[in-house]
Order: sequence, then C-alpha cells, then structure tokens
Amino acid sequence: MQEKRPTPSKTRAVVRAAIVAAAYAALTISLAPISFGAIQIRVANALIGIVPLMGMPAAAGISLGVFIGNLASPIGPLDLLSAIPTFASLLILIRLRGRSVIAGLACYTVIISAWVGALLNYAFGMPFLVAFAYLLAGIGISTVGLGYLVYRALKRFIDAFNPLMMGF
Repeated sequence: MQEKRPTPSKTRAVVRAAIVAAAYAALTISLAPISFGAIQIRVANALIGIVPLMGMPAAAGISLGVFIGNLASPIGPLDLLSAIPTFASLLILIRLRGRSVIAGLACYTVIISAWVGALLNYAFGMPFLVAFAYLLAGIGISTVGLGYLVYRALKRFIDAFNPLMMGF
C-alpha cells in the first residue's frame, strides 16, 4: 500500500499557518508587558490584517499563536481557551472580507474585548464594563488600526506584483 502524501497546496497552507503562529506567539511573548491585562495593545494583533488575504491558513495560525502566546498570560491556563473565540472571530472576518475588512476587524475587536473582559472579571474581580472599555480601546488600536494598515500594505504589494507572477 502506497503512502498518501499531502498535496503541495495543503503543505503550503500548513507552513503558512505555522509561520503566522510563530510570529504571533513571538510578538505576544516578547512584548508581554503590553500584551496582557485590561490595558493592552497586543502588537501581534496587527497580524490579523493578513487574515482577509490569506484566509484559513492565517486564521489557524493566529489561533494557534494565541494559544501559544497565552502560555505567558497572568490569567493562567484559563486564558488558553481564548484560542476558541479568536478562531470564531476570525471566521467572521473571513466571511466579511468581501464586504468590509474594517467591519470584520471591528467584530473581532468587540468579541475578543468582551471575552477577555469576562476573563479578567472572573480571574481578578475587575469590573466587566471597565475592563471591556479599556480592552476595546487597546485591541481596537492594534487590530482595527494596525491590522488594517497591514492589510492595505500587503494588498497593495500583492496587487503590484500579481501581474509579474502570472508565468509562475
């Protein structure tokens, strides 16, 4: 019986997801003082701007990166569950990418702000609405602000070099 090998496109997707996961986790952990807590600007969230362009490999990579990055979370093992609402939010972003990337990034921001606000309320007794407001601002800066800039820059780059890649 012959072994079934993954197709090159599946292999590429796995490699892309792994690269995104590694970049997200590295940014989160290396910038830990601003990546966790009620007042956070998780610079790694700027990578969410690639999800509308890369689709599922980027969504899987970001979700895995959240899981790995949250190993350093002061909330503890409970924060590892954050990969689940992250993935669900990224699926919404993928669904909205044809209509409005900013709307998708904003949905992600609201959902994750509510999730982390609930975690901070549960783990540390922080008032939910206060945590949610701070998180909405910080996550909004990194996701809607920086993430959209990453999206636009990468889209321009792809559009500029796409005609050159036709023969490959």
